[in-house]
Amino acid sequence: MTSTCVRYFLLMAGIAGTPALALAQLGPDGSPITTSDYTIDLTRGVVISTSRVTGLAGAATSLAEGVQGGLQNPAAVAWRGPQWPDWYDYWLAFSVTYPFQSGDFYNSGGVLGESQNVEEDGLFFLIPGAYWQMWNFGIGLIIDAQFVTLKGVQNPTTMQPEQLRLRFTTFHIQAGYGFLDGQLVIGGGLRILRERAFFSDRLVKKKGEDAFDSLGLGGEVGIMIQPHDERWRLGASLYPQMGTGLRTRGAVQTDGDITFGTFFLPRSTRLPTNGGVGFSYQFGPRPTNQPWISVEKLAAPELERLERRERQVREAEQRELAAARERGGPRVDECIRVIEEAYKRKYAQIKRWRKQVKSQAWEVIRNRYRNEWPRRYHLLTIDLWFTGRLPNAVGVESFLFQTVQRSGEKVTVSPRIGYESEPWPKRMKVRVGSYVEPTRFATSAARLHITFGIDINVLKWNVFGLWPDDYRWQISTSFDIAAEYQAVSLGIGGWY
Repeated sequence: MTSTCVRYFLLMAGIAGTPALALAQLGPDGSPITTSDYTIDLTRGVVISTSRVTGLAGAATSLAEGVQGGLQNPAAVAWRGPQWPDWYDYWLAFSVTYPFQSGDFYNSGGVLGESQNVEEDGLFFLIPGAYWQMWNFGIGLIIDAQFVTLKGVQNPTTMQPEQLRLRFTTFHIQAGYGFLDGQLVIGGGLRILRERAFFSDRLVKKKGEDAFDSLGLGGEVGIMIQPHDERWRLGASLYPQMGTGLRTRGAVQTDGDITFGTFFLPRSTRLPTNGGVGFSYQFGPRPTNQPWISVEKLAAPELERLERRERQVREAEQRELAAARERGGPRVDECIRVIEEAYKRKYAQIKRWRKQVKSQAWEVIRNRYRNEWPRRYHLLTIDLWFTGRLPNAVGVESFLFQTVQRSGEKVTVSPRIGYESEPWPKRMKVRVGSYVEPTRFATSAARLHITFGIDINVLKWNVFGLWPDDYRWQISTSFDIAAEYQAVSLGIGGWY
């Protein structure tokens, strides 16, 4: 989000001016805004996501794999891959995106003018996430957080120039399940959109410093189809329209219209309905769409043998205990205790054997995935994303300059394509992509983005025993290049 959006939030936090005429109509493009009967279109056309998704130009709806795919498809929360054979799994990821040039973040064409106090270091994004999975069920949280800083803004309370900070955060609380042994994965959840603005020289605000905040709730749903041993996947996701209600921290008065000085404030901000469908196909010798196999399933014959052995031992124990009780005598209790102690040692031995069998099966599955399967592959993925209409809406810059520039009058479509490969087996993955960012305005045109990225396997570390001893970590980066917009993303996660 640009600083223009920040200034919009600032204006909503100020002291009210004179009420305007109620329920006037929003005029044509180029006319002044003279009513509060409109909304702000908060559509974000550029791809802001994890490094892998950005490197693939956002064409990742069919690649719903772990936290990295969760922002494109909520079904990712329940995807189980073959690399983790335990009954449970967990995913952690962290990504930072920094637009080092964002002169036209909203692709509005800049027809309304340019802000004079925008600094290139005033905008960045953080995307942390965590998933927890049990068999074919998964739950998780992904946070999509924007941080914006605008310097030299006059605080309406102190009347001094200060730094205005904006936090624009969406919480994705997701749950899903893999049906048909994981061939059909369905996920969904709740989105919580929180907007906050405050004046402060510190990155973290003190209690009560909010200039304003707003909150909105919405849903999301996704599906992925991945037939076992096939080379293709299909995915789709949907994010219904979501609006935020304003909660100002000043004496803003409402009488038909809401005004701040000469500014007419909107009644709401909105994210329109959007979603996408995607298809991917993988070439090369590396197996695709492999089912998740638990250690219990792989070691089932040996575990069944140990189960029979344990039943035999238990039956033998019961026979010996019954015989001892039948014989009786003054030392019967001591005899029973000796028998029970002897069989406890046998049970403990069976337990050790069972643990050893599972450990060996775990090693077999992990080694198969990491070393026995070919690493070479070529992944091609395509997506088609749409964003719905928003009646009576204007862009963020439109509000800033109080000049109508209607936004979201028609459905917009964004085609996307990405390619991924592993040219240096077990060490490096690369990806490239391209997408068309449509415009939400009649006065600007769509723009083409070129993306590319890289993952590098850097080290093996169990994080003080919290991860397996063979766990490897990667660092990843991606770039998104377009006219008036360039961004870099950095991330850290597991290498698979």
